[in-house]
Amino acid sequence: MYDLFSDFFDGFDMFMQPVTVKEEKKCPVCGRTYSDFRRTGKLGCSECYKVFRSGVSETLRGIHPSIVHTGKIPSKSGEELKLKRKYESLKAELSAAVKNEDYETAARLHKQIREIENEVKKS
Repeated sequence: MYDLFSDFFDGFDMFMQPVTVKEEKKCPVCGRTYSDFRRTGKLGCSECYKVFRSGVSETLRGIHPSIVHTGKIPSKSGEELKLKRKYESLKAELSAAVKNEDYETAARLHKQIREIENEVKKS
């Protein structure tokens, strides 16, 4: 007797095979996956940046011109703010140099600080 559905079900057994799902990489700290990041646009913790670095970098390159954050500086007062940040950084370095008794570096930093102070007085 001819089975009407035999041709229909030929090859159907390949769909009955167990599906092997590749285990997706997870963050060891928070358990989030790269798919979670793609879906929500958010990472779970700071360790995610290390675990998914290549994928996150690629995604960010597609969105932003640079993947390095340099901070926002207003265009009108940008130079003044940059100078202030450099001044504060030099003061911190000077303090560390004095604490470490590195007087040669301290003298160089002190000179740079004085130059910035003189530049600010001129403006």
